[in-house]
Amino acid sequence: MATFALIAHWMACIWYAIGNAERPILHGPIGWLDILAQDTHQPYGPNNTGGPSIRSRYVTALYFTFTSLTSVGFGNVAPNTDAEKIFTICVMLAGSLMYASIFGNVSAIIQRLYSGTARYHTQMLRVREFIRFHQIPNPLRQRLEEYFQHAWTYTNGIDMNSVLKGFPECLQADICLHLNRNLLQNCSVFDGASPGCLRALSLKFKTTHAPPGDTLVHRGDVLTSLYFISRGSIEILRDDNVMAILGKYDIFGENPCLHPTLGKSSCNVRALTYCDLHKIHRDDLLDVLEMYPEFYNHFLNNLEITFNLRDDEQTGVIPRRSFYPKDKDSRYFRGVPSTRSNGVSSRGNSVNGRQESQYSDESESGHGILEFNTDKAGQDVTPLNLDFGEEKRRSSTLNSITGRIFYDYLETQ
Repeated sequence: MATFALIAHWMACIWYAIGNAERPILHGPIGWLDILAQDTHQPYGPNNTGGPSIRSRYVTALYFTFTSLTSVGFGNVAPNTDAEKIFTICVMLAGSLMYASIFGNVSAIIQRLYSGTARYHTQMLRVREFIRFHQIPNPLRQRLEEYFQHAWTYTNGIDMNSVLKGFPECLQADICLHLNRNLLQNCSVFDGASPGCLRALSLKFKTTHAPPGDTLVHRGDVLTSLYFISRGSIEILRDDNVMAILGKYDIFGENPCLHPTLGKSSCNVRALTYCDLHKIHRDDLLDVLEMYPEFYNHFLNNLEITFNLRDDEQTGVIPRRSFYPKDKDSRYFRGVPSTRSNGVSSRGNSVNGRQESQYSDESESGHGILEFNTDKAGQDVTPLNLDFGEEKRRSSTLNSITGRIFYDYLETQ
């Protein structure tokens, strides 16, 4: 608006300069200054003396430019000479552009003020359409709406995953480290972690929200994650009996470093208030401990779980295993070294023999990981074209013949 007023002032000065320059050379009193002098009964005298006051002339010129720029044009101040008409045309052209740009920006600013409210109502409408289409019953419907309202209040409708996805991983780590700084600074289990380890952990943490009465973990659920309470209170229930009430910075779940299997929950976990929790998946945590083995012992010794949900009476679930060959004398289970690696404790001791035999079978049979190197770039990597070495082919053929003879011998017996 200040820019609009400044341009109107400049044009008013030009409008007055045109009228003042033309008035002495006109054949009659037809200029806008002469018309103003007649209307105000302040005629001009000889030698351009007299006439309306400077204040009256400026106000009239500014009034004319404002009415022309805003396309109002009352007509009580009108151009009469050719120069005045040409200038008026230019003012109208400039006014149309300024009117569209300036007032369009004002409208955009006003719309932006209410954009958050509009997005909230749009998302809420989608949630209600989903509820109506799938005929969600009333208790579950209420939980859906309460969760949406709480999550929107906490995040203001901003999806962090979609925001971070467009940034490089190093910048994502810095942002996640900032978002999880309270947890990493106030939880003693992370005191011994290096800056790189903290960055890796912050990338793995996920934030979840829960309204009052929402059940986070049901009895019998597989414990795939470790939970850290950031805000709010929860209760641990077993057969409708309250076993514990946990609050800020408490931890519940199970220690993935102590068990080779996934445990099942012995209790229900329910939110008492609006809760914000940080959780990290078991596999993600073990991956970070693999990358930073110097932090493994500190984490194992300092992790104090406020309430261990693992049910020892139920059989654990065997997780998916991944085998990463290092050398012939060293085997890794889920990325943590076995007892043969510099004294670092293994998480799979109870099934170590079976892991070793399965791994040996896979590595010797040639199945599993297909290694690629630059020497074979551009070649057909089917088994017929790969050069495995003459000695290895003879050994494989001999093993196959020996196995077949032994199988035939057992058949005859």
